[in-house]
Amino acid sequence: MTPTAELRYEQAETVAIEEIPIIDFAPFLHGGAADRARVAQSIREACRRIGFFYIVNHGVPESLRQAVLSEARTFFARSRAAKMETAPLLDGQWCGYLPGRGAAEGTQPGGSLLPGATKAKVSGGSLEQFNMMRVRDADDVNYDARDPIYQRNRWPADAPGFVETMIVNQRALRSLGTSLMQAFALALGLDEGFFVGMHRSPLATFGLNFYPAPVAGQPSADVGVGAHCDASSFTVLLQDDVGGLEVRDSGGRWISAPHVPGAYVINIGDTMMGWTNGEFVSTLHRVVSRKPVDRFSATMFMNPDREVVVRPIDRFVTKENPARYEPFSNDEYMRRFFGKFYDTMFK
Repeated sequence: MTPTAELRYEQAETVAIEEIPIIDFAPFLHGGAADRARVAQSIREACRRIGFFYIVNHGVPESLRQAVLSEARTFFARSRAAKMETAPLLDGQWCGYLPGRGAAEGTQPGGSLLPGATKAKVSGGSLEQFNMMRVRDADDVNYDARDPIYQRNRWPADAPGFVETMIVNQRALRSLGTSLMQAFALALGLDEGFFVGMHRSPLATFGLNFYPAPVAGQPSADVGVGAHCDASSFTVLLQDDVGGLEVRDSGGRWISAPHVPGAYVINIGDTMMGWTNGEFVSTLHRVVSRKPVDRFSATMFMNPDREVVVRPIDRFVTKENPARYEPFSNDEYMRRFFGKFYDTMFK
């Protein structure tokens, strides 16, 4: 294992914003076919090159976005004992509070989790999380499912405002997620409903993230979370104005993805990379605490329905570009993902 003192990260490069483009999503939401096609083309270029982009004018009220961050600050300010009351109860569970792993507490799988893809080993970090599963509506086919993969949320006690804000946020992001899926499909030359049809009862997950301010002189205090790719179709990230997100480009440079007012950061996950046979890239990224202040963010990880089998789409498999990834069951994939988190935190 790499000694803790050697896990500090070099400063990422500050580059032109075109490296991680800002895309105005309003024409896709409200425009005609030509407007939607132009936005889809911009998304295609970003996803093929780096797998990250910002969206603005996305339709989610700024008041809701700020309420989510405010509730995160309030929750993580609780005592450790109070936070641990919402920790996962059972082996393989993921919902609730997860304490920081600590950069010296071992390694965890990094890079891509896709079958057939190269794995990497990366450090943990100071990140604390509060994780949630999608709240299902009564008309959902899996509304009352007893299968453990449909985990029950571990809401904090005496926090009705927290619960209401998180549920409203989930619904807003699911609506935005549907529009993004349509944009991804058009960007790939597919029918607009291609991805929507595989996310009708999605195993979508949501998280609140807390990166404590680094303590001067503390080894590896800047390691918020080590380099990793997301196990999702795509991720929607709300970050506060502290910054700290860094992305590795195709040339191996670490570049800064700063806070952009009013924007979400969107990135491609392993599942989308598998569907597109690498046409869209799931990119390594990390969080580094370079400022002496706390950092907060919130995520939605969009994952397909449990019964979906992810395999490279035929149009992206050719003689020159044979299938790079083996087909995999999303049900098995997500169980393995949840189990990995539980084992890392509590075993």
